[in-house]
Amino acid sequence: MNFQLLDWAVLLVYLGISVFIGIRAKKYVENMEGYFIAGRRVKVALGSATLIATEIGIVTFMYFGELGYVTGFSCFILGIIGFFGYFVIGKTGFIVSALRRLKVITIPEYYELRYGKPVRILGGILLFLGGVLNMGVFLKMDGLFLTETMGLGQGVLAIVMTVMLLVVVSYTILGGMFSVVITDFLQFVILSFGMLVATLFVLLHVNLTEIASVVTSQLGDSGVDPTVNPRFGWTFLFWMLIGSIAISALNQPAVSKSFASESPEVGRKVFLYTGITLAGRYMIPMFWGVAALAMFGADLNPTLAMPRLLGTVVPSGFLGLMVAGMIAASMSTYSAYMLAWSSVATRDIIAPVLKNELSEKTTIAISRTISGLIGIFILFFGLIYELPATVFQFISITGAMYAAGAFGCIAFGLYWRKANVVGAYASLGFGSFAPIAFLILNQLKESLPGSMLFMTDVNISGFLSFFLAAAGMIVGSLLTQKSHPPIQLNQES
Repeated sequence: MNFQLLDWAVLLVYLGISVFIGIRAKKYVENMEGYFIAGRRVKVALGSATLIATEIGIVTFMYFGELGYVTGFSCFILGIIGFFGYFVIGKTGFIVSALRRLKVITIPEYYELRYGKPVRILGGILLFLGGVLNMGVFLKMDGLFLTETMGLGQGVLAIVMTVMLLVVVSYTILGGMFSVVITDFLQFVILSFGMLVATLFVLLHVNLTEIASVVTSQLGDSGVDPTVNPRFGWTFLFWMLIGSIAISALNQPAVSKSFASESPEVGRKVFLYTGITLAGRYMIPMFWGVAALAMFGADLNPTLAMPRLLGTVVPSGFLGLMVAGMIAASMSTYSAYMLAWSSVATRDIIAPVLKNELSEKTTIAISRTISGLIGIFILFFGLIYELPATVFQFISITGAMYAAGAFGCIAFGLYWRKANVVGAYASLGFGSFAPIAFLILNQLKESLPGSMLFMTDVNISGFLSFFLAAAGMIVGSLLTQKSHPPIQLNQES
């Protein structure tokens, strides 16, 4: 076992403090806005720290580490693209500032304002399903990371996943966004220090010259050029470029931090300052994956290579601190995601179909119940489901399942006066078609005719989702302007 007594002490003390703070935050939950968006009181520094913590968890380290191991330096382009997406939003306030001015709590609330209640319900269903599927692999990746770095063995994977889930659910369900924001700042500090320490120990064992040499010999040009890498290519890069803006602006767990800000201007700055650090946060775990290739060779399970490297090179004491930092990151991610998807299910699917309006107390109670059910789902889904592609590509395609249609509805709704309800339905339907088709057809790949195999290419399906969503909005709206006049909002700018 890699974990020693000192490591366990560091880890348990940290987890105890985090859960205590999260549960104590319950007393600050005065109402629904307090539970879902921290009463819209978050300032720039705290908002940036909590968004950074939300956007990188153990699963992020795992899929970026896996990409580094199988693609070399070519995956570093994703850090640049991700930075570009956040930078554009942070400088312009694209989408997020307008939504903050409208004082919505969830993305589908805008659908009702602009297109009507039925669109809100459909959009809420797609957002919830895509979001929960997106989370489906989180817990398994976390369990694999912990069992590998701590040296516990794969036999206790289910136990580790269950314990991890119970810790996160306990303080998320009780404290809501106040728990998330308060604990995220602490987790941001621990995470940053843990990443620095781990990187230093990696460099002590594998030097940069050796890493570059191994990438060249093992992967050739595909290890440095993403356009020739078989896992990437131009279609992938175009998809990521569009998706970096769309998903960054419309990912409910991330954009909820903008909604929680004290003003639209603060919400914009939160994205800008988060984006400045994004390239480095992506590239560090990618670098660990490349270093694992140099240290162990290309014969390991790609998913396990990076955590095995960290478990090997980081000494006792520092290992406990690093794992605490990684768990801190995951706690931020889980809590934000569970809160986001449960709020969508409660406010945008359940509440709109009921005759009587839900009280704030009932809304919070239902949201807490759904958070627990989401936790149970991701536990069993992670243990059963076999991924059709790399973890990163699975997360990207399930993200496109809701983000493509949402981008069509909201971007066009905010900035194109002719967007109407027919275009919204077409955008949501066409945007989700390619990702859903990929997830289904990939399971039937062996029996498909050659003419349909292109739909089992995750990069083509991802790119098509955004293209079809935009086309659906434009064509659907233009053809039905007279029969379905667009609804205009005075709050828009």
